[in-house]
Amino acid sequence: MADKLDTCARELLDVMPLVMQDLRRTMRSHASPDLRVPELRSLAFLRHSPGSNLTDLAEHIGVSLPSMSKLVDTLAYRGFIDRQSDPDDRRRVRLRLTTDGLSVLSAAREAVKTAFAVKLARLDAGAIETVTTGLRLLRQLFDGSLEERGTPRETEAAGA
Repeated sequence: MADKLDTCARELLDVMPLVMQDLRRTMRSHASPDLRVPELRSLAFLRHSPGSNLTDLAEHIGVSLPSMSKLVDTLAYRGFIDRQSDPDDRRRVRLRLTTDGLSVLSAAREAVKTAFAVKLARLDAGAIETVTTGLRLLRQLFDGSLEERGTPRETEAAGA
């Protein structure tokens, strides 16, 4: 079992950079050539975490606060995000996606989805089903929902 886990982990490590490289390339060339990938990632984060502050966003994107502040200024200037005072702490600012921000993000996601579908079309139906199942399992694993249900071993032990 340890060998299978090691192989699976290695495959995941090897494929993630390839997927991200393709995603970035597609976003740059087709989706929103006027938006950089960190800007699109920021919009995506705010779509899933509305009301986040500058620190939350900087930590997620992996940049310094001054860099994130500049990026947020640009996004706000372009009308893609709104800044709102935090009612509990006036020194903090909450960030939210605007309708225009959601629109540009949706267009970017659609372009990437289309590009991925073109690549996936090279696979037969069985392989597509296998990939889809694997991706759903990875989502559950990384979003924490698989841990909440318990790993298969914990579930088996509880029933034994």
